[in-house]
Amino acid sequence: MLERIGLTTRQERVYRTLIGEPQLELSGLMSRVGLTREDAQAEINALINAGLVLAGSLDGPFTVADPEGAIAMLIKREHQALDQVRIESARLSEKLRTIRQWQDTSSIIEVVTGAEAIDNRWEQGQRRARGMIRMTDRPPYYGGANVEKMNLQLELMKEGLTYRTLYDQSIFDTPHHVDRAFLAIRAGEDARVLPDVPIKLVLIDDDEALLVLLTSGEEHEPAVIVVHPSALLDSLIALYELLWSRGRPITSDIPTPDEEDIPRQLLALLAAGLKDEAIALELDVTVRTVRRRIAALYEQLGVHNRFQAGVAAKERGWL
Repeated sequence: MLERIGLTTRQERVYRTLIGEPQLELSGLMSRVGLTREDAQAEINALINAGLVLAGSLDGPFTVADPEGAIAMLIKREHQALDQVRIESARLSEKLRTIRQWQDTSSIIEVVTGAEAIDNRWEQGQRRARGMIRMTDRPPYYGGANVEKMNLQLELMKEGLTYRTLYDQSIFDTPHHVDRAFLAIRAGEDARVLPDVPIKLVLIDDDEALLVLLTSGEEHEPAVIVVHPSALLDSLIALYELLWSRGRPITSDIPTPDEEDIPRQLLALLAAGLKDEAIALELDVTVRTVRRRIAALYEQLGVHNRFQAGVAAKERGWL
């Protein structure tokens, strides 16, 4: 079993023998495991170097370090070594991609078609991401945008992966898209909204982009272009950052609809730029009720429009 942390079968046999017989001397160890003096001393040296046996005379008696702590350190070293291998594999992949791009510019992009293939590529991208996923969210959809398919995103956000989403204003006109967006936002997604997002784009760290080309319909299957490191990828990243800088933040602490703080709910949703209809969907009330509450809020703040309401609310510390 301990070969997973770098021990040979013989070293593990020696180690287990020393655990079973504390303070065993070299002669006793040789007879227990059937080794020559030279081989037994070599294995003891290896266990000392691994931190499993405390340094002392090679003739014994031998003292074993606390196994739980010592093995935990070896596991940590193994993880660090694997991390270095992973980093090196990324460097080699980058080198290979660069060489291929010089030899064949078609290797910069690939096309993935079909809903199932796209979903699989999206899942792989999320699991491969190391720091951040940036994306835009806008219609039309090919059927994959629903709450049920957000489990992986919610799971990875709990593990520390950052998601940054720029929403098109129009999605807040549809109930299930409202539910989907606010589920992610309340779970920690960094979100902004623009009146018109011109592109459907996903960025996996700075390593890869998924650019939606087609949506499902009677004539075409959905398709995406996958863009690998290149000047094209750099341009897509720059475009996303420009769009993001123009978006209005959607606060992550918007109260849930069953809370009683109606003014703060309205202010947070108004600040996000949502229309009356979208606010009604989020609060599960009629549009008429929303407009009545907004009018009451304006009266309470002594203002006449949304911009003034935002300024007044910030002055009072409500936002």
